[in-house]
Amino acid sequence: MILEKDFEDAKKKVIGKVIESGEICGSRFGKSINSEPTFLIVEKSEPGQIIPDFFSDKYFERVSRVIETVVKKLKEKPYTRRMSIPIWRPEEHYSSNPVAITEISFLFDEKLHLTAYFRSLDCLNYFDVNFHFLSNLLEEVSSRAEFDSGSIAMLVAVPHVYERDLRRAEMQAESFEEIHGYTELGTHLVEDYISSAWHSAMEIIYSRGKIKETEWEFERQKRSKFVHRLFIEVERPEENKMHDKAPFTESYWLEYAHSYVIYELQKISEPVPKSEEYTYAERARCCERDEIRVDQLFEAIEKLKADRCRRDCYVGISRIWDLEIKDPPCLRGYQFTSKAGKLNGIFYMRSNDVYGAMHANMLAFALLTKYVAEMTGMKEYKYWHFALDAHIYEGFLGIVKEILYPDMRRF
Repeated sequence: MILEKDFEDAKKKVIGKVIESGEICGSRFGKSINSEPTFLIVEKSEPGQIIPDFFSDKYFERVSRVIETVVKKLKEKPYTRRMSIPIWRPEEHYSSNPVAITEISFLFDEKLHLTAYFRSLDCLNYFDVNFHFLSNLLEEVSSRAEFDSGSIAMLVAVPHVYERDLRRAEMQAESFEEIHGYTELGTHLVEDYISSAWHSAMEIIYSRGKIKETEWEFERQKRSKFVHRLFIEVERPEENKMHDKAPFTESYWLEYAHSYVIYELQKISEPVPKSEEYTYAERARCCERDEIRVDQLFEAIEKLKADRCRRDCYVGISRIWDLEIKDPPCLRGYQFTSKAGKLNGIFYMRSNDVYGAMHANMLAFALLTKYVAEMTGMKEYKYWHFALDAHIYEGFLGIVKEILYPDMRRF
């Protein structure tokens, strides 16, 4: 995690990271130096003038359609976890220039904060314009909702610098040091296993989280303890997968993975059957309500098979109508990238019930990543998990305490 007070320092640090740890990859725009997924936070926004171009016009058009809804719902319930705007459309898979920002989310925590997912970012040439766009948006929503504006975070799947720009990049780059652990604006954990990642996530929330209201009416879920922006790297997701205190069985998470998240590992052309309002598989693969139905997972796999340097192997789960439904998908989208012959699976969630759902989510999403690695000829994979609002419901804090700090009987 890179955490800076202003965007210029953040830009210098992320360029430094790309140069120091990136690898050369080819693209139709020229050779680039690509780094691993990077989570960066800037403490204050920096509004600026945006010169209209293809991407900014797309962003403004898609955001302007829903900004009234976002402002209204934030004013009604400042504690909402549901204000996340989908920018990506499934048909982006057929575009020669798919949008780089795929999701923009808002969360109120004393101030209104914005978090954006980038499938790709040219950190030298396009950092400023994208940051100014996000700043302008945050300032507008904050002003209209009558909140103070807070920080801006960017989760960038493939931060890169083009080789032709390397000399200029080196002149701007600064050495960086990743911040790990908890901060009020974000938490970055690096774990060996999914089981230990789940345990550490609960421990961070239990010990450092804040209590707030929720939109649920169930007695045990009316309030939650949460941390803002939880980013987890799992280095060895194939080992020690399931925690012995997980609130489910192995057969449960496997069924969840195959029926709710994946469906099947071949191209489909008809909507995925569903018994609920939606499933992640149904949203990823020929969603019934989409004007243009796309098997996004299949498209992502085929792109990676042809070119491991692709930066657009993104699968959008969120849809614009989610802003109007009671329980929109917690998972907003996921992406597959490759570095040094290893597949990265990056999953972005607007909200995550850490005790009740996170462990099963991580196991299922990691299993999907494993399948994609096998289908694209990669022997190893790494799992990345992001939750904008990671929480434990108040009614389950006692159970979590017993898991974290079990009573030791004296004999």
